Amino acid sequence: MDNNTTTNRDPGKPSAYGANTTPSFACTATLESAGAPGPLQASGGAAAKVSVRARERAAAVPPAHCIDPRVSLICILLISLSTFASASVAVELAAVGGCALAGIWCGRLSSALRWAAVWAVLFVLCWLCAHSGVVLMAVGASFAMVRRMLCAFMMAANMVGTTRTGELAYSLQRLGLPKRVSAALCVMLRFAPTLGQEFGAVLDAMKVRGIALSPARVLRHPVQVIENLLVPVVGRVGIVADELANAAAVRGIDAPNRRTSYYEPRIGVVDALLLVYFVALAGVSVALGAGVLA
Repeated sequence: MDNNTTTNRDPGKPSAYGANTTPSFACTATLESAGAPGPLQASGGAAAKVSVRARERAAAVPPAHCIDPRVSLICILLISLSTFASASVAVELAAVGGCALAGIWCGRLSSALRWAAVWAVLFVLCWLCAHSGVVLMAVGASFAMVRRMLCAFMMAANMVGTTRTGELAYSLQRLGLPKRVSAALCVMLRFAPTLGQEFGAVLDAMKVRGIALSPARVLRHPVQVIENLLVPVVGRVGIVADELANAAAVRGIDAPNRRTSYYEPRIGVVDALLLVYFVALAGVSVALGAGVLA
């Protein structure tokens, strides 16, 4: 018989060559997801339904409480301007409060409380250094600089935790930013959490080798702790950056065509209120720095 000849056989009956012609699971899942009726939907039904549900979860719409990426980026710039335009602690406190409320609205209560607690600890350390003599004043100034940067980091962490890379790329395209800038920001969005995972993996490896990180060990062997922790992470940073850049290129981040997106970012009422709040805060901070307000 010619190899190109097609014969009609019973789907469940083996051929003369002993090969069972029952449709494979891959074909079954594909036809079922396409809505094919009849016995093909029944065969491998449970596994195919699991596969379909997994694809639906992967393509699920973003959560209802989510800040538009464009608003998040503008708020980060406004927060940086607010905290560095004047040395007012009240402005910093207002910025932290706004970021905490934004995080809570996005469903990240524990993260917002942790960031607020870190800011409070830095504030206490700055106060102690300022009242401990001239020797520790430089240390207090360093803590104050980190404390001001923490406000912008708080909003950036909320954006990283609630924004998908495709959403950010499409939003940056809507803003009219160059593709190189969009690609760099998208890679940076995924680089921070990946770097945190690398630190966690190195800490686990240190525990396995019996050199777990502890305050006593840091005080006794600071150079050894830095070597054991930072050297593997620095070695992985370049590899991780290349992997993320390649993944972004595979997804067409630098394609010449205009992007389309499954998600449609929209600026809602809460986004507008948050933007107005930080614009007003930036205006007050600039007025305080210029001496217009006392």
